[in-house]
Amino acid sequence: MIETVKNILKKYVNISCESTFIVGFSGGWDSMCLLDIMNKLSKEYGFLLVAAHLNHNWRGKESEAEKERCLAFCEENDITFISDTLQEGVKASELVAREMRYDFFKRCAQDFEADAILTAHTKSDNAETILYRIIKGTGLNGLEGIRELRDLGGFKVIRPILNFSRRDIEEYCIKNELYPNNDSSNANTKYARNNIRHNIMPAIKLINPNIENSLITLADIASGNNKVINELMQNIENQITIGNKWLTQNFLILNSAIKQHFVYKLLVNNDIEPSFSKIQELINFITENQKSKTGKTLSVRNDLWLFVSHKYTYFVHSDNYKKIEDEVCVKSPGTYNFGGKYRITVKETNKKVEKYPKSISKCAYVDLTNIEFPLTLRTRRNGDIIQPFGMQGKMKLKKYFINKNIPEHDRDNTVLLCKGKEVLWVVGVGLSEKLRTDVIPTHILKMENIDNDDA
Repeated sequence: MIETVKNILKKYVNISCESTFIVGFSGGWDSMCLLDIMNKLSKEYGFLLVAAHLNHNWRGKESEAEKERCLAFCEENDITFISDTLQEGVKASELVAREMRYDFFKRCAQDFEADAILTAHTKSDNAETILYRIIKGTGLNGLEGIRELRDLGGFKVIRPILNFSRRDIEEYCIKNELYPNNDSSNANTKYARNNIRHNIMPAIKLINPNIENSLITLADIASGNNKVINELMQNIENQITIGNKWLTQNFLILNSAIKQHFVYKLLVNNDIEPSFSKIQELINFITENQKSKTGKTLSVRNDLWLFVSHKYTYFVHSDNYKKIEDEVCVKSPGTYNFGGKYRITVKETNKKVEKYPKSISKCAYVDLTNIEFPLTLRTRRNGDIIQPFGMQGKMKLKKYFINKNIPEHDRDNTVLLCKGKEVLWVVGVGLSEKLRTDVIPTHILKMENIDNDDA
């Protein structure tokens, strides 16, 4: 088993004394086995091994006792141990537990700058997952089961013991005198996975004692077929995507099977269980809102929404749309950093412009003759107004956003150049009539992403 784990790791990462690996460690049989194997490898290579334990706090003293046993094991074996406890009241469901665990693992990986996160999924887990998806309803992609490697926000998640059955794990633990925790909730068949493990799989084994291997073979066949399909689908994908966005109308003219393929891929890439019902829910939402100009959103997870407008369809992550609270005083022409993301330059000029940038450009030529400094860089606030370019009257910024078809989730982070409550430039959207230049501009306004800076 140790050699197998080593070889799987080498497929995806370099193993050296400078490596760091996070192991999800509940203290149960599977994770105890994996942590012990990794501990032996750490003595061979000298890498940093971190055991990450999340106490779901659903079983009171029992959960706390398990945490203490995990800590004792790590202290005895000189393994770095890190843990967290969920607050009381968190919904006790398999989905919530999974989301919370991976969020915790990701935070640990960030803190330790880990090379990879390792989880102790086994062949038995994989077989149960495939069966679960068949029962819930899935397509060819879902039949692939648990993958040996997946991405989690830029971190690699590797399942090094995925080729071993639960019996293999138990034999390893007994042989190496390991004493895992026995989580009482694992026997609770109100949870679907436990019901499959304790009731459904044993019943199927009466018909086919080799059901685990049969399901894994099915996964291998599905994986091979999907590779062929994915190659053929790449050309179609190029026709409907711009970056991470789909062209809504191009998507809708695809046949139903191809739509399902794209939605499945979107769900998998965002770590969402790709059941047939979920796939159809998203397709229906896209179809129903295909004519929306400002767009509609559907909650897919507590930190993720599907956005659909007549132009684009894409996922909105909460981390990417947190409101920028920064406020920068622009006292005079110069360069200013804003929100830790952008660099805004206000530069004097007296050159005639041959061709003005489009309103959606992040560069504008303006006349500030009648505008007194200081100005302010900020995001929207209640009471903001603007005199749209080419108009005599003023309107609320909210109405201006609606008229410009700016999605709700983009409005909080749209950068504004203001004079008090009056907006002069909505960066990437449009200018105020007050900055119109008819002959020669007095200033150039420009915004750049700091992340793109070569310095």
